[in-house]
Amino acid sequence: MSAPVKLAVYDFDGTLIRGDSIVAYLRFAMKRGCLSPFSFLKAAFAGLMNSLGLWTPGKAKAWALRFWQKLPKDKREALDRDFAETLLGRIRPGGLCQMVQDQAAGRTVLLLSASTDNYMLPLSERLGADGLICTRISDLPEGNCRGYAKVERLKEWLTERGWEADLSASAAYADSLSDEPILALVGHPVLVDPKPEVLKQLGSRFPSVHWPDPEE
Repeated sequence: MSAPVKLAVYDFDGTLIRGDSIVAYLRFAMKRGCLSPFSFLKAAFAGLMNSLGLWTPGKAKAWALRFWQKLPKDKREALDRDFAETLLGRIRPGGLCQMVQDQAAGRTVLLLSASTDNYMLPLSERLGADGLICTRISDLPEGNCRGYAKVERLKEWLTERGWEADLSASAAYADSLSDEPILALVGHPVLVDPKPEVLKQLGSRFPSVHWPDPEE
């Protein structure tokens, strides 16, 4: 049996980049003529319903991305690839440096995100990550990779490869309260630029770091 793998698990939105990538994706799609202004407003309505607690994040995400399902395959692929390129310029240098350090330390670098596979897949390939676990559009609205679902998806990912993880030697980087389950799973958890309410609730359990944005 092979030795257990050491992991370095990275959240994406709010951790490797500031803010929520799906909002930027919708704006990018509208500028490219793939999403009408009216459909953008409907997506904004879905976000509002989620923020009010009336819709689940998965339902809001599925509603916002309905336009994507209707695009021709070649147009979808070009949109997603080009958007992934724009995200590369937003990634925090501190996160990139940490990924290099983790790989040098023998850790398997894994992106673990609630963002969707249509643009996360080309992005992870450009970043040189060793693996990607994220929300699959085909699984929405139920299969949103968020909260404890990240732990379940990670376990599935390891089982599919016949791997065992050395969790005590593994690291995780995240920014939100919903990431508490994945942070609690590893021996080296790190809060990245947590908001005050997150720091108040989780700061006594997990150390925190500041990764400046590229323009800082």
